[in-house]
Amino acid sequence: MMGGTVIVWCLATARGSCPEATMTIPRWTPSSDITRREAFLLKRLQRTLKLYKFLREQRLELFDAAFQDELATMYRDTEEGKQAVPPAQLAMAILLQAYTGTSDAEAIENATVDPRWRMVLGTLSPEEEEPPFSQGTLQRFRQRMIAHDMDRRLLERTVELAMKTRGFDYKKLPKDVRLAVDSRPLTGAGKVEDTFNRKSSRYPVLTS
Repeated sequence: MMGGTVIVWCLATARGSCPEATMTIPRWTPSSDITRREAFLLKRLQRTLKLYKFLREQRLELFDAAFQDELATMYRDTEEGKQAVPPAQLAMAILLQAYTGTSDAEAIENATVDPRWRMVLGTLSPEEEEPPFSQGTLQRFRQRMIAHDMDRRLLERTVELAMKTRGFDYKKLPKDVRLAVDSRPLTGAGKVEDTFNRKSSRYPVLTS
């Protein structure tokens, strides 16, 4: 699930030299191959709960190398030694949590036992039965995303990809995703709405 390329940020000092401590950011490199069990789940998700199917099929494009680099920039100002969970995987969990309207505790439970969540997160194999991350890790990641305005960026990319592939009705995203991801009720809320309205004017309405 994780063993991908890592991004190492060297935190600059006042003298411009590289400090002893660096921040290691693992890449999320889930497989592109569809397993037999995944194929079974994807077939059942063709008519309802289609975001699971969309995210599983498009996760490598949604979290491409360039966007994973963007996510890694959120850790430039940290003095932590290592980010154990790939930021892209946590961002995917945030999308799932927002879509299902679950609490942080429920999100961890779903990531552990719900095969749809595990399929999207790349942890469906029998060998991976432990929670992929902790509740505290998920909470801290959300706070970091909001502080760097990356929650907006994540939503924009998801909408753009849904429009491009027509794999999911992007008009459902403001209602089902924004309110849960964006914990700032008023600050910048118009930006997100404007983003959806601006983009929707250039594309036909999709079927759910």
